[in-house]
Amino acid sequence: MGEVYEAYDTSKNRTVAVKVLNRELARDPVYVQRFRRESHAMASVQEPHVIPVHDWGEVDGVLYIDMRLVKGSDLKDRLQQHGRLTPGEAVQVVEQIAAALDAAHEIGLVHRDVKPANILLTSNMFAYLVDFGIAHADSDPQLTSTGSAVGSMAYMAPERFEDQPMTAAVDTYALTCVLYESLVGRVPYPVNSLAGAIGSHQMAPPPRPSAVDPGLAFFDAVIDRGMAKRPQQRYATPGDLARAARAALVQAERSAPSTAPGPQVAAATVVPAPRSWDTGEPPPPTVSGPQVVVTPAAAGQQQWTPPPGYRTAGPQPTRVGGNTHPSAPLPLPPQRNSSTPILAGALGALIVVAAVGVAVWVMLSVGDDKKKTVADPPNTTTGAVVPPPPQIETVSQTVPTTRVATSPPSPTRTTVPPLQSSVSGADGQGFLDGNPRCNDNDAAMTIARTTGSRVIICHTGDNRYYYKGARASDGLGLELDDPVPTGGGGFTATNPTDGTQYQLSPAGLTITKGGSVLASEQVTEFAHR
Repeated sequence: MGEVYEAYDTSKNRTVAVKVLNRELARDPVYVQRFRRESHAMASVQEPHVIPVHDWGEVDGVLYIDMRLVKGSDLKDRLQQHGRLTPGEAVQVVEQIAAALDAAHEIGLVHRDVKPANILLTSNMFAYLVDFGIAHADSDPQLTSTGSAVGSMAYMAPERFEDQPMTAAVDTYALTCVLYESLVGRVPYPVNSLAGAIGSHQMAPPPRPSAVDPGLAFFDAVIDRGMAKRPQQRYATPGDLARAARAALVQAERSAPSTAPGPQVAAATVVPAPRSWDTGEPPPPTVSGPQVVVTPAAAGQQQWTPPPGYRTAGPQPTRVGGNTHPSAPLPLPPQRNSSTPILAGALGALIVVAAVGVAVWVMLSVGDDKKKTVADPPNTTTGAVVPPPPQIETVSQTVPTTRVATSPPSPTRTTVPPLQSSVSGADGQGFLDGNPRCNDNDAAMTIARTTGSRVIICHTGDNRYYYKGARASDGLGLELDDPVPTGGGGFTATNPTDGTQYQLSPAGLTITKGGSVLASEQVTEFAHR
């Protein structure tokens, strides 16, 4: 077709992409008229996922289009270099391109060349659809050359090879092919000939993603309908296809094992707990007397100032990321508690000295008092055995130190890993304007901005989470306890009052109730730990 250049617009002072078309195509009056009409229509599509066109025209007989320069790569290169997308990423891309196609179809523009090479992706998976039908005249030159036709023909609807009018259904078919390739990593009908491609699209049944990966079984019905041979049997719009794909993703996430990986908490900060505390039994007192008896409740009330990045997890120690099997060997005590034996030994020595001092003092008192006999007991009611010597005072002064030294380890403190990405207007606790934002000292495990909401998942420090969401239109907020991790930073929160579920993933926020999708919002920015 031509070439694309990065160029500098001297009149607007901006860097743009300029597409220069093949001179042979520019000599065809019908093509030139159609090109200008469609270029104007493309510029009229006001949709964020349609590449914006700044200008178009002709210079020395060469047609050109001046459009936004997108930093990134196309989906074709992404699939070739990194393999198939995750189901969430695949649905996210399809949702964005479906929005672009729906907007184009509303003004009567059919793309007719939806394929991975015409989908541009930025670093945060924001998708643009480019090349609205520019290469497809009535005499479609790609059909005359097998070598140049196979690439695009991998996504052509069956009616494209027949004498039938083109409708928006051809874009739905092509987008379904893109969904299939994104999920499994290969085109629906991997053939190497023009005849093979035509025959497969017209007669072969739609492929099933589950034949490649059983975990994709929920997408089988979506591909089957989106690639139906008859246009009227397909989804009515690309948007309907995207919603069906989102519903399939939700079903797949629901059926995923409960052990799906969630946000990981660093295990390097784990404080090992004595075995008696693992079973919930209070440890026996190490020194007699009420001052030094430490119970789990008392241990939880101790004042402890955590170092930066540490957070208390409640009165009961919790081993995070380690082996919790009862027969597992306990880890070595942390180095910071190595002073415990020294303090305990010093306390024992002080108690022995104090006991000896008391005995000596009593013996001297008996010897000096001739009126008392050995059988006479000390007068404890009048305080004759009186005040403890200075050593006892020393012992009582060391009780706080003894309590700290002999107490069970403090509740588990955990650190959280850094966010893998960033969301504008947000930090590690949520959105800077406070709507929504995690409570003080709670970290945001997932932060997302959708087309209609802002959502965060907060970590309480004791392996529990809570969900906070705010609607962008009016700031109406919602908070739910105990959302369940679904992997990749995704969570599902359930409203206990009516059973409504809020399913957040890197691709979008889906709100369901009773198996019906109430709303589906595309994620525009996403970060998680």
